[in-house]
Amino acid sequence: MKTVAVFLLFLAGTWAHMCLISPPQRGSMTGINKPACPDCGLVTGPCGLRPEPNKTTLALLAGSQYTVTIQKNLDHYDSASPGEFTISFRAGMTGDFTLLQKIPDIGEPSLTLYSVNITIPKPVGSDKGTLQAVYVTRNPQAPPMFYQCTDFIIGVD
Repeated sequence: MKTVAVFLLFLAGTWAHMCLISPPQRGSMTGINKPACPDCGLVTGPCGLRPEPNKTTLALLAGSQYTVTIQKNLDHYDSASPGEFTISFRAGMTGDFTLLQKIPDIGEPSLTLYSVNITIPKPVGSDKGTLQAVYVTRNPQAPPMFYQCTDFIIGVD
């Protein structure tokens, strides 16, 4: 019985950890109000192996302010080496991401929401953009990073 409990504790520590609430993340958001939601536990960058959608419906104006909201779905805080959440952008659907904002992880509990304002960058070479949120845990007992992405069309004045 003790072995089963340890195994279940291990599984809980390796699933689900950060969701992108607004704008909505790629894929499902089913069950995000419970810690360890599988839709929040994507550990493969840059977008958790979630494919880009066939059709992007969100349109944001370049140069405008937008509030990004993420959820710490399962806490991985380590006081010896605190982590952070990053919000990054890339023009188009491929290429490198550019860091827009950082939010320090200061030990808030699971299901805490964080919001940060970003300025939508001007498009370069494409009218599409990808926003990436990453939970960098810096906790040796947890996966190093959790990823979420969303895609949008960038409008210009």
